[in-house]
Amino acid sequence: MFFFIIPIGSEEGVRRLPYLTIALIVINSIIWIITASILSGQMREIDWLDERLFQIEQRYLHKILESEPHLTNADYDEIRERFETEEIIPQDSYDSEEWKKLYREYKTKFDNSVFQQLGFKPKRFDFLRIFSSIFVHANFFHLFFNMLFLWMVGCNIEDDWGWKVFLGFYLISGIVACLFHAAAFPRSNAPLIGASGAIAGVMGAFMIRHYKTKIRFAYLIWFFIRPFFGTFAIYAGIALPFWFLQQILGVTWSGETGTAYWAHIGGFVFGAAMGASLKFFGLEKKYIAPMVEDSFEKLHLSRTMKEVTKKLDAGDTIGAIPLLLLAIKEEPYNFDAPHILARVYHEKGNIRDAVVMYNKSLDIIFRSQNSAVALSVYEELKEKDLLNKLSEKNIYNLAALLERTGKYEEAVEMYGLYIHLFSEGEVRAKAIYRSHLLFKNKLKNESMAQSALAFLQKEHPDFPITA
Repeated sequence: MFFFIIPIGSEEGVRRLPYLTIALIVINSIIWIITASILSGQMREIDWLDERLFQIEQRYLHKILESEPHLTNADYDEIRERFETEEIIPQDSYDSEEWKKLYREYKTKFDNSVFQQLGFKPKRFDFLRIFSSIFVHANFFHLFFNMLFLWMVGCNIEDDWGWKVFLGFYLISGIVACLFHAAAFPRSNAPLIGASGAIAGVMGAFMIRHYKTKIRFAYLIWFFIRPFFGTFAIYAGIALPFWFLQQILGVTWSGETGTAYWAHIGGFVFGAAMGASLKFFGLEKKYIAPMVEDSFEKLHLSRTMKEVTKKLDAGDTIGAIPLLLLAIKEEPYNFDAPHILARVYHEKGNIRDAVVMYNKSLDIIFRSQNSAVALSVYEELKEKDLLNKLSEKNIYNLAALLERTGKYEEAVEMYGLYIHLFSEGEVRAKAIYRSHLLFKNKLKNESMAQSALAFLQKEHPDFPITA
């Protein structure tokens, strides 16, 4: 059996575009492209020198292993150090001179390689390299997963605290993470690289401030010959402590190389402590909130929506309800107020009113032709199992949107939901026909395509069908 689970985002919306989070992702990506290109050339030279060295060493390796057979399982760097410090190769031989020359060149190129120059080494403490290490990644997947986690939690913390506070917090989290790693491995000369410590700090703050927010995960389980895949959501107050527990368990098998679990632990603890302290001592309300409110002045939010933001930030969802109702009357073409109110009603267990507000929000979104937001609301409704409670118009519009954006299987499901719920629906024939075309042209399921066509001809024999 094989399984794979990754986070793909949170269900908490933001009030403005997270410029800094996007900028950090772009900067990290550009730096990776540059360093990967440089490192590729460096590693070719280092590997060539390593191979030449080994060709010489293997002629004398038996001298070490005969006297100390336990070194067979040792790290090869340790064996190479013996070649450097002991007279394994005869001093006056050509091999000795050649080996020394190659080894000097090898060490010079290795020490000047990207990771060695920009990574943070606890044994050779350099404060500036802490900053450079935060923006350097080992490979594409290292970068991809770090940026995925940053996007998942960074958008909301930037939205909560403003970009200036968020930037300072992000960098300090990275510094603290490096210091934790240095405290755990003070003699390590292996370079620490990656933004995961700084991102762990943001995750810790997110857990405190948004513990009720659901984080959505995608999963793939391959059981024997059958794959199972889909998505599910877990509250941040459950998912993130579980991730933190994984890091603690990882300490027992990580050693000094591989994943820097202590950096993750340090960043997360700092982030959680900072999030809790700002809230507990009222510092966020006293110092950060006014700055954030000033920045929102530039967004031209109405006075009512500003008050809504204050109520929600304070956790007063009940107090936010009448203000949201007022905002809906004041701004009938703004989808934010009904969307937020729908979430509040759903959280309170008032499903009927939540559905009314979701329908109202979707009506406005479709009128404004904002496909990205509509898809986001669709995913939210899918998770909350509310799709079958939407209006006839919105179910069909979502099905058509899914078809336009290439989500053909989900589009067929939504058309099917429309057909199932609305036996006298205004566009029922069109929904059946669109299902037929999707099965035939996109999903290549001829039997289902014929079944849909037969069903259409039975119910609506006069419906025009094009070849």
